[in-house]
Amino acid sequence: MNAPVLRLRRALGLGLAASATLLAAALLAACGSAKLDADLGGVSGSASLAAPPPPPPASAPPPATAQVAENPNADAVLEGDRIRIARTIHYEVDKDEIRAESLPILDAVATILMSHPEIVEVIVEGHTDDQGSFDHNRRLSERRANAVVRYLALKGVRQPMQAPGYGATAPICRTSDEGCRATNRRVEFKVKRRS
Repeated sequence: MNAPVLRLRRALGLGLAASATLLAAALLAACGSAKLDADLGGVSGSASLAAPPPPPPASAPPPATAQVAENPNADAVLEGDRIRIARTIHYEVDKDEIRAESLPILDAVATILMSHPEIVEVIVEGHTDDQGSFDHNRRLSERRANAVVRYLALKGVRQPMQAPGYGATAPICRTSDEGCRATNRRVEFKVKRRS
């Protein structure tokens, strides 16, 4: 035992067992886990557990706005002047053929566009990674963006759509690893609304 505890024990005239009980109760009280009721003039000391504080009231979720779709976990969400997609649109390697795994995402984009008549124009931007020549990447990104436009039109989207291809000129990530390249291979959706 350390010196301050021994001095306290001697001053109070406590035995070893009683001082250990008192010390344990004091430690519990000090950390806020218990209340201490002790008669420091005698040998009695007890610790009684205090009830934990009630949990804070659950806060209500923020109301959905007209700018954002109600389900943020959906495959696509309208956010201001963009449609944010949950996953990357995948194509066959070096082609403009959309893989089947990406069709549910495009279906969600089509649903948003058809349910928002205030959207008067859609820009489907195609981007590639930095592998390949400048001209090849620009043409590939444009063909891929056009493939998305064709799919959306087949699904019933009637707004005018543009499909610029930017190739590798607007990267999100600038390192040369595969994860970064995969991030840069993307389609972005921008929308214009009626004023």
